[in-house]
Amino acid sequence: MEMKRDLSSPKFRWALLLLVMGTAVLFRFYQLDNWPPGLYRDEAFNGLDALNVLDGQHALFFPANNGREPAYIYLTAGAIVLFGRSVTAVRLAAALVGSLTALATYLLAKEWFGQRVGLLSAALWAITLWPVHLSRVGLRPILLAPLLALTFWLGTRAYRSQFPRRRWLWLAAGILYGAAYYTYLAVRFTPLLLILLAIYDLRAKRHTAALAIDARRTPFTAYWSLLTDYFFFALGTAVTLSPFALLVWRQPDILLGRTGQVSVLNTAVNGGNLFGTLLRQTGAALGMFIGHGDTILRHNPAGRPVFDWFMAVPFLIGLGWCLWHWRRRTAVTLLLWVGVMLGPTILAADTPHFLRASGILPAVVIFPAIGLVQLADWLRRRWLGAALVGLLLLGSTAVTIRDYAQYSQDPDTGYLFEAAARTLAERINQDGLNTTFFVDERYWSWPSVPFLITNPNTVRFAPKDGLPTPLPLPAHLFVWPYADTEFVADALPPSALVEVADGPLARGDLEAEAYPLYTSYRVLPAQPLPTLAVFGETLRLQDAGAFLYDGAMQVDLIWRAETAVAQPLTAFVHLVGPDGLIAQDDAPPGSGNWPTTWWQPGLQLHEQRTIPLPDGFDPTEAYLLVGLYDASQIRLPVIDGNGRAAGDSWRVDIDQ
Repeated sequence: MEMKRDLSSPKFRWALLLLVMGTAVLFRFYQLDNWPPGLYRDEAFNGLDALNVLDGQHALFFPANNGREPAYIYLTAGAIVLFGRSVTAVRLAAALVGSLTALATYLLAKEWFGQRVGLLSAALWAITLWPVHLSRVGLRPILLAPLLALTFWLGTRAYRSQFPRRRWLWLAAGILYGAAYYTYLAVRFTPLLLILLAIYDLRAKRHTAALAIDARRTPFTAYWSLLTDYFFFALGTAVTLSPFALLVWRQPDILLGRTGQVSVLNTAVNGGNLFGTLLRQTGAALGMFIGHGDTILRHNPAGRPVFDWFMAVPFLIGLGWCLWHWRRRTAVTLLLWVGVMLGPTILAADTPHFLRASGILPAVVIFPAIGLVQLADWLRRRWLGAALVGLLLLGSTAVTIRDYAQYSQDPDTGYLFEAAARTLAERINQDGLNTTFFVDERYWSWPSVPFLITNPNTVRFAPKDGLPTPLPLPAHLFVWPYADTEFVADALPPSALVEVADGPLARGDLEAEAYPLYTSYRVLPAQPLPTLAVFGETLRLQDAGAFLYDGAMQVDLIWRAETAVAQPLTAFVHLVGPDGLIAQDDAPPGSGNWPTTWWQPGLQLHEQRTIPLPDGFDPTEAYLLVGLYDASQIRLPVIDGNGRAAGDSWRVDIDQ
């Protein structure tokens, strides 16, 4: 089909295509290493396997993490050579391929439906949130879309060409199709799609011969020509697919992988009602376009449909147009493509699942492109149609920017992309080479930790084996705080300055509350500091400071033990204004990460407290009071550095 009133000026077409490509690149590379935050374990596993590739382990299938096809891992290995062990390296291939898929989408849609649909399809690929997000995470599904698009584009060119060029195009299409099997498991549904299209072709040839439309060909020659086409396509497929097919022949379990765990045939998924589950999942898959999308936050802003409200009507119009013109080969191919490739999400848990459904890309963006052309053509004045299409595209672009910015800055997104584990690794890399870092072996279960850590002074330790004594200084410990941590005290030298802090918050998929992922103990040689105040002849306050940032106040305190501490103590930090108490932070020294039994004479503890500030806070009329109280909430008496009594708290001024 050739949509009417195609763009006539080549320069104008190229300018629009360059604008679309530039938009695709911008949407995929802007803040690539931070949006989404963190580095999810599936991304990090790709990075770890890429390191193995660089070490000489060249595999066709990678069994770790439920098994993965190799193409993305090899691309990531190349990116690591250029950018090192980084988030950018893991996501680079996705962003680059996602950007170039705009061009593949243009070529396919232009070949099927003309210039305007081609340009609009590429534009929709560039700005639609689903393909944008797939292009910003270091996962393999994004590789499938361009190979399917180019396979169908070359196949269409071959179908419309004459001999001998026809055969070489079919061969090239087959080569690309075979390569798709090295990308993502959803490609395994494509044989069904090709069989249905072959049946359609055979019926079309039979109909053509019966009507004697091509008088130069008998039914036999028509079928023979079609079978020859299929042979060259199959030959090209065999060229690239045969190594993987041989591997599957030797290891047939590769073919199914994790399928049994998530299949709708599993009673744990269908709940004993297979037919009802299939019906519900089909409805959920069909509703994902303008109704309710993937609810897994790592795949999508939870529940957001594929198309926003600006593109919902064009999508329905384009879908209706294809259904109405179902006898056209391009229309029926588009419908079958989307219908068949929804199979992986319909037949598995968590429908709609935007990774398993990625096989419908980029075909699905062609529907609203057709709809936009139809809307423009219904308006008799060309400028009015162009204005309407432009406004709808701008509106959709704005919604994508808004939704993705909110999504990427949502704390829950950071939790599910395991941002805290990434922070742990990056902190080690940034803290210099003169420090020895001791990292609890538990953190190696977050794949981003072993992948991102590049500091050679990093030591992985088992808590049951303890830490070396004496501890080499300076040292930095990253400890799992939800088990016995007494080994930390055993390793501390008699005189040292320990900086203790909670790590960033983390939360797993099945966990209701966020929690600090680690406790950080930075151990330095003791610092000769004057005494500001002595509390109950037990602890000395040697330094205290407070400053404002981002609507909160950070308070730095350095304590020194005068003697062993016999009872639990709570340190309070009270923010006081003209009208009394404004805010407070009451917690044991070290915010609960420094048990009383760890105190020993001469040991210094540096801790930080963060106090949220109320709106309209005026620091010029406020000050801090710092003190200690025991288990009976009786405050310890305070003596200043000159030995004079100073009440039951110590005043700290706020740095302006």
